[in-house]
Amino acid sequence: MNEPKIHLENIHPSAPKPSKRKKKTKKTKQVETSSRKIPFKKRSYQNGLTIFFYGFFVVVIFMVIMILGRLDTIVSVANEKAIDPSKLVAEMKAGEAASDMVVYEGEQWLATYFTSPANNELAMTQRKEQLEGHIAEGIRIDGVEGPTDGVQQQIKSVSYIHQEVAGKQGKEVMYRTLYDVVMLENQKQKTLQIALYGLYKDGQFLLVQLPEYLNTAKSTTPDRNVQNPEAYFVKDGNEIEEGKEKGNIELFIQKYLELYCKNDANLYLVSAVRGLDQATLEGATINQLVKKNGVIYVQGTYSFSYTKGATHSSYFSLEMRQNKDSYFVEKMNE
Repeated sequence: MNEPKIHLENIHPSAPKPSKRKKKTKKTKQVETSSRKIPFKKRSYQNGLTIFFYGFFVVVIFMVIMILGRLDTIVSVANEKAIDPSKLVAEMKAGEAASDMVVYEGEQWLATYFTSPANNELAMTQRKEQLEGHIAEGIRIDGVEGPTDGVQQQIKSVSYIHQEVAGKQGKEVMYRTLYDVVMLENQKQKTLQIALYGLYKDGQFLLVQLPEYLNTAKSTTPDRNVQNPEAYFVKDGNEIEEGKEKGNIELFIQKYLELYCKNDANLYLVSAVRGLDQATLEGATINQLVKKNGVIYVQGTYSFSYTKGATHSSYFSLEMRQNKDSYFVEKMNE
């Protein structure tokens, strides 16, 4: 039998209505799309950094182990190649002492060379031994055995001007030392600039080249020669062989040295340097004659005298260019 249902909402009209249950709505998260063209993968980036730092750490540890393992070898090599300050200072002082000795011995040699010995065999022999004792084998310098009869020389002063390193061979250093020399030759005063090429070997000063006579004063005469650029076109480093050109150059050098020794007024026409003072050319020998980049390089020796019979020998070097049918000397002994 069915039991009757009692509806309480109908009992009284003022009874509250039963509340309605609200349905829960699920919130959906909106995914923001990236505007980057290359997507950024967070996990891959972190993994790459981790691998890098771990690898770097392993490499550092490996290097530290290697260094510590070979530290003794590194220290021993460093000690072998270490520079001893006292040894370095000693070598520097030795070099300075050698250059100073070359200057001093060169002054003494020039003073002896330009002083006539007493008129007796003993004095002449002593002078010759003093001069030859400082000349390298194979070098012959006129006047070492003594001036010619009738020529008297007397030194007044020898002054040091300048010194430079002209070459090295192993530990041996060759110096080019320039001096100003004032001397009397038969009571006529002469002022010379002389360069000596010497070195200090085994506690001894040695000349390895003929003295170089020059005039350090620059020419003040204007150069009115016009160089011909077309004449400069030659092969690089071409040695001038026997022929008309070499003969013309040798004739020019002979004439140039005559003007140079006399310091002739016409010297400026063929040169930009000043010559010696009223000397006479005795002879010249050319040892080297080459062309390079339009420049003619000449090396050789020449002999001259201020007083007849008192001959001096000098080394010379020229740099010159062709000037139409002649030549022009741009540099001498530089």
